[in-house]
Amino acid sequence: MYRRKIFPVIILCAVLSACADQKTVNEISLVHAISFDTVANGLKSAVLISHFKEQGKTELDVLYTESNSNIGAVSRLNTRTNDPLERGQLRMALFGKTSAEKGIETEIHQFFRNPKISSRLQLGVVDGDASELLEITTKTQEPFFLSDMIEQNIRSGNLPLMNLHVSLFNYYGEGRDMFLPYFKIDHGEVGIDGLALFRSDKMITEISMKDAFLLKMLIQNSKNGNYRVPVGGKASNKQGENFILLRSMHSKANYIVNKVNPIPSISIRLNLVTELQDVPDWVDLRSEEQLAQLEKTLGSYFKKEIEKFLSLLKENKVDPVGLGDLVRSRSKKWSDKDFEEIYQGIKTTVSVQVKIANNGSS
Repeated sequence: MYRRKIFPVIILCAVLSACADQKTVNEISLVHAISFDTVANGLKSAVLISHFKEQGKTELDVLYTESNSNIGAVSRLNTRTNDPLERGQLRMALFGKTSAEKGIETEIHQFFRNPKISSRLQLGVVDGDASELLEITTKTQEPFFLSDMIEQNIRSGNLPLMNLHVSLFNYYGEGRDMFLPYFKIDHGEVGIDGLALFRSDKMITEISMKDAFLLKMLIQNSKNGNYRVPVGGKASNKQGENFILLRSMHSKANYIVNKVNPIPSISIRLNLVTELQDVPDWVDLRSEEQLAQLEKTLGSYFKKEIEKFLSLLKENKVDPVGLGDLVRSRSKKWSDKDFEEIYQGIKTTVSVQVKIANNGSS
């Protein structure tokens, strides 16, 4: 009898609580993304916000403000809306390329110090005006469109793991550099074109999605990444016939510091397990001899590609792999400044072992 009396009370409390929560949500504007751009008269900030409508529907909008500083941008934007801006749902922070090249230290410190900012926040660089991406996002009516795109390409594509937590670790950590997804706009559509590489808080260069896959293999398991590899063989009139499309099933990189002083020497041994997604018709997947030769060819190809990639990193004096951190862990005396002076001269020896699995042969 007591339970029968108390149960309706519990239901009533739950309903009242839900109504209160709905009322609270309807009285705020949630900030889902923020952008920072450099303009002629200073700095421009923009936020992507959602307005809750009837029957649970939402409408996305973009608000702008310009100033000589990005500090307090959200506070200034509060003067542009009748509901207070709430950053608890912020999932994306974008920087225009010019802004990223000048440095994003101020914004990184803001994110680091703000307890309302989730470690799931994604950062990114835009080839052009970052606020334009926010405008395009309003057409999708998906507030987390950009951050979901990044996370999907981390899980199923070539992007290495990234979020605010990882970026802060790479930014504040000694002997490593930050990297962020690099967006491009093509005919009004948004796409991830690769990675922006940083030295300290400044963007130095960008790399393609193919090189992003190489970085992913070098720093973590590259599961689900895709790569197109040219292969020599019989001539074909079909376009793309002499390429293999592969998908990574697993990878692991081992690093050995052979020498620390005066110039470090590091051996990198990479093991890659892959499945073939598409192969030329002249490749016989039932032939163990051809598979063995193909594994050798792929290993040699990735060895050369990684060597070129590492040379590109040294040339630009950026270290997203964290070779400096590796040397630091083996050195009694180490400093960022000293390592930067010798970084381009570091000797890196690469070997790659490829195993083809699940080739679909009968």
